[in-house]
Amino acid sequence: MSFEKRYTYYDPSATKDRPVLPEGNYKARVSKCEYNRTWKSDKNECADIYDVYYKLDNSIGDAILTDANGKEYQGSDFINTEIKSKGFFLWKSPVEDDQFVGNPIGNKRIFIFLEAIDYPLEKKKITTSKGSEIEVIQIPEEIEENLMIDKPVIIEVNHREWKDKIYANETKIMKWKDAPSPEPAMEEEDDLPF
Repeated sequence: MSFEKRYTYYDPSATKDRPVLPEGNYKARVSKCEYNRTWKSDKNECADIYDVYYKLDNSIGDAILTDANGKEYQGSDFINTEIKSKGFFLWKSPVEDDQFVGNPIGNKRIFIFLEAIDYPLEKKKITTSKGSEIEVIQIPEEIEENLMIDKPVIIEVNHREWKDKIYANETKIMKWKDAPSPEPAMEEEDDLPF
């Protein structure tokens, strides 16, 4: 048994207040997409909830940003800032067959996001419960994060208050049509002589 003391740390400089990103539209790239939880209702509805995070594009560094009160901020204060989405519901069918009984209209927000990042989606003709044939867009019930990372988008950022603190959240996604390709990751050099 070791009696050596172990320590953890507190960095007081990390707690200084950082300004909240002013509301507006910003160029960004998807940095991660995380499954949050599954929501179910007693009405046979089922949805997976995903949180998407965006890293602001470095072009923000040259901007002067103004908040709703007219206060100005240097865009460089927000380089590498990560913004969280308000969440995406991926409505699914709680039964395993070809007849969808979920909430397909509820998939509009996640469809807009997937379309904006050029996620591979396909169209399919299905027969409704009333017998009519319609064309729908298939969204996989398991979305793949690796197909989203570094994808460019323009996000609309709004503020929300929670526990007396203001947070910036993405509330709308648009396609970033003229986005430059992401810069390739730096290759690590080997220290090995062979």
